[in-house]
Amino acid sequence: MTQPKGEWPTDMVTTIIDINQKQALVRTEDDERVNFSFKEIIDRVDKLPLNYNEIPEFQENMFHLITHDNVKIGFVCRFVLEQMTKYCEDLVSIAFDVNFSKHSIRFKSDNFDTRNQLIDQISLQLREHSDIQDLKGWRNEKYAVWSLEKKPYVLVERAMAGPMGILTYGVHINGYFFDSKTKEIRFWIPRRSATKPTWPYMLDNMVAGGIGFPYGIHETVIKESLEEANLPKDIIDASISNAGVVSYLFYQGNPKLDKFNTQNSYIVGEIEYVYDMKLDEEIIPRPNDGEVDSFNVMSLQEVITALQNAEFKPNCALVMVDFLIRHGYITTENEPNYLEILNRTHRTLPFPTRN
Repeated sequence: MTQPKGEWPTDMVTTIIDINQKQALVRTEDDERVNFSFKEIIDRVDKLPLNYNEIPEFQENMFHLITHDNVKIGFVCRFVLEQMTKYCEDLVSIAFDVNFSKHSIRFKSDNFDTRNQLIDQISLQLREHSDIQDLKGWRNEKYAVWSLEKKPYVLVERAMAGPMGILTYGVHINGYFFDSKTKEIRFWIPRRSATKPTWPYMLDNMVAGGIGFPYGIHETVIKESLEEANLPKDIIDASISNAGVVSYLFYQGNPKLDKFNTQNSYIVGEIEYVYDMKLDEEIIPRPNDGEVDSFNVMSLQEVITALQNAEFKPNCALVMVDFLIRHGYITTENEPNYLEILNRTHRTLPFPTRN
């Protein structure tokens, strides 16, 4: 069970290993007593069991969004479908074939532009009239839904990603350096602006942002680094390294109690392209676009404590755990659920992906 902020009875401690001067995490007796595991950080992001298709309430109330040629591309709960038919029934009937027996919402058109126009109109109508809370965070930014042919199939307003249950994509950059005196690792950790529509004032990765259409992955890295951290392209290119991908189904409900028919039932596949950026000590990221309140230097112990106390935005905490695994801080020796964490942060997603 996730503990409220500040109520962990102990912190997993960090220490210096004299042989190679590398810091390490040491599991304490108190960690054993409370059965602490970094798996709890993953639980804050993806609580959906592998057998979700077998849950009766899921079968009853979740519809698959599918292409005109019958490829599944999204999850739409009954609540969203009811809002769509209530506030834009005519548009829905033009755009989709809704099959209640098959629990499917199928695009009718085989034309990319037609699909985009119709989903835009539906989204705007829902924004104006419906009870869908996500649409209050309207972004005027589109996410591409990808086909089996690795081409954009339809473009969806970012605020509609949750209601339509599509796969989303982002870039996350871990920024760090080593203290020249102590040789200890230090992390550049931003605090999100208090005015952010999602997860305000929580801790974040140094740079993180969604991949909006038509930007590519590397383009987004450069764009977000300048916008969020005031780091120009020459510094990025000199310091950044690819560190892989994490994937999961973002789901915040309780699968044992959920009827899969409310705004807490959204299931959104998320794919985050992860990067590490080892910076020189004199390079200092600074807020630039109003989305970041401040940047702070945190020690390894401070990061661990913040993770335990749920101070990070949930998916940024997951990315931080991925960093700690890749760099040898979280190991099979100090984490009892090591393999489960690896599997759950690289989840096979049920829809076509961009690459």
